Amino acid sequence: MLKEHNFKILIPARKNSKGLPFKNRKLFSSTADIVPDEYKNITYVFTDDEIIQNFGREYGFKVLDRNPESALDESTTKELMEDFCGNFSESQTIIMLYLTYPERTWDDVEKAIEVFSNTKAKSLLCKKEVKQTPYLMMYELENCRGEQVIKHNFSRRQDYRECFEISHFISIIDSSELSYLNNNLYNSNTYFLKIRDVVDID
Repeated sequence: MLKEHNFKILIPARKNSKGLPFKNRKLFSSTADIVPDEYKNITYVFTDDEIIQNFGREYGFKVLDRNPESALDESTTKELMEDFCGNFSESQTIIMLYLTYPERTWDDVEKAIEVFSNTKAKSLLCKKEVKQTPYLMMYELENCRGEQVIKHNFSRRQDYRECFEISHFISIIDSSELSYLNNNLYNSNTYFLKIRDVVDID
């Protein structure tokens, strides 16, 4: 199915991270191990880390050099995707699997692919239930003052609009849609697939 419809599987990995040094090296196998053998030749490891490049080759994946400018601390997810898509002359459908979700299974990926295909979406991200509503959150101001994150005068929880948390647990993007997406790869037409509460090692 994936090969017939011009899908590419993207495993992006920066060389280092501020939180957990070289975490992508430590997490690589958790994602690499779930990719079926028949899809290894459409799986791309996109990194500026020579160690992770070697990991990718050992798994039989294709390896592409990541532009250092898309691997900076301040680089956006969209810049990463633009950098990757620049390697192809034609439109692609990219299934992006960040390494920070070690609990993800191939069944999770297949479910996302099925929803993406059936809904004829151009972009798909995931959503999780929020643990605390933003209606009760405040921006920190000077002198122990606060400003509402969402402007409202509600006193009952029943009046709050339902919210969810965005997740890049699985991202599927039609590259022809990329210029219309924001820096986190979504717009008003993005399909958000509900997922369980999963660990994100970020």
